[in-house]
Amino acid sequence: MDCITLEAEDGADLDVLTWAPQGTARGIAQIVPGMCEYAARYDAFAVELAERGWFVIAAEHRGEGPRAAAAGELGQLPDRGYHQLLDDMSSAHDHFAADLPCLPWVLIGHSMGSFLARTMAAQRGREMAALVVLGTGGPLGPAGSVGTLVADAQTLMLGEDHPSRLMNRLAFGPFNAAFMPARTEFDWISRDTRVVDDYVADPLCGKVCSTGFYRELLRLMRAANSVDVMRATPPGLPVGLFSGGKDPVGGAGRGVRQVAHRLRANGVRSVDLVLYPGARHEILNEVNRRQVSADILDWIDDAVQTSPAPAEGAAAS
Repeated sequence: MDCITLEAEDGADLDVLTWAPQGTARGIAQIVPGMCEYAARYDAFAVELAERGWFVIAAEHRGEGPRAAAAGELGQLPDRGYHQLLDDMSSAHDHFAADLPCLPWVLIGHSMGSFLARTMAAQRGREMAALVVLGTGGPLGPAGSVGTLVADAQTLMLGEDHPSRLMNRLAFGPFNAAFMPARTEFDWISRDTRVVDDYVADPLCGKVCSTGFYRELLRLMRAANSVDVMRATPPGLPVGLFSGGKDPVGGAGRGVRQVAHRLRANGVRSVDLVLYPGARHEILNEVNRRQVSADILDWIDDAVQTSPAPAEGAAAS
């Protein structure tokens, strides 16, 4: 694993972790991390991807990771919110694609990263060979509307960068309900107690984010589940949805099924859904992680073999 720093389109420093394969790369696999975590947590999975010949990249989100911590900006987002994160994803991919032209691009997003990846697929999906969606969720319904009103009000009253314990409780407080009595606030992420304890002890994980961050998260989730994004996802793009059967982000499978149904209903021809019984949110860090990783890697192999050649520079329509 190496880390390089790129200049983002707005001039900011963008840290990108890379894992290079032995020999010639077969393509670029881009990992998009979730919220309240950072790219290095995907090291084990990225190593497996690299062992199968992929050049793996994972850009650190604004407001996440070591650089944000050093700057006192953990849990904060830039003025352009999730749109800036999408631009950062593009900048990272395009930098490496310039040296690896005409090779397949596989986009892999987890949790918040899954919503970003789904939205990116609507913009640039015709350039992709496959989309892998981990730990995603469906439409929020009335709860999302209430949350957006609260986040907007808090942002106006307290400012974009004020840590919002209220929004944190509203967003994540109910997630442990299915796992009571819980040892920690984060039992919902995995059945593996060591993973949970490491997450709790990690100063880069699980922080209370800013009012602006929660507002942008809700906007992103609404966008990813919108009819516009569903319709703009290319019909020929293979999509693999992988989630825990007890993941609260995915409504214990219900929300993930909704996403699969809506993608198919809007013309996406190849949508595969895998739910792991009993698994929680971070399926790459679950007790059955070896099976999960193998399933995803095999799915990518099959999808790339059967996917039509992506159109270089094509825009999604």
